[in-house]
Amino acid sequence: MRVPDFLVRQFYVKGSLQPEGDGFRLQARNGMGDGTLVGIGRVIMDGQVIDPSAISAELVGTDTVHQAVDVSRSSPVSFSRGDVVTFHIKGHPLSAGEHRFEVEVFELNLGSLQLALKDTVRG
Repeated sequence: MRVPDFLVRQFYVKGSLQPEGDGFRLQARNGMGDGTLVGIGRVIMDGQVIDPSAISAELVGTDTVHQAVDVSRSSPVSFSRGDVVTFHIKGHPLSAGEHRFEVEVFELNLGSLQLALKDTVRG
């Protein structure tokens, strides 16, 4: 299911897309409700597919880090309303300008969710 833009804007922390080392980072805030991720599907930045092994996520305020390749039905990741997560993507440097990010995640009860957003990295 494609998530409408107005809902994506409730999750994405605007302005959080930033270069980081040889890659970038961005943040999401769960303003909706509790859930459980059971998989990470395709992740695309500016039309380029990103290997899941390059992606990790850190729950803000904790030392908990999850690798995208480890998220599965047998190793799910639960999240609560209000959680803020920082995603780190290695090996995909960003230049200044507008970028389009797309991700597919699998939530236990909702199934496949496709989200897309645009943000600008300041020069």
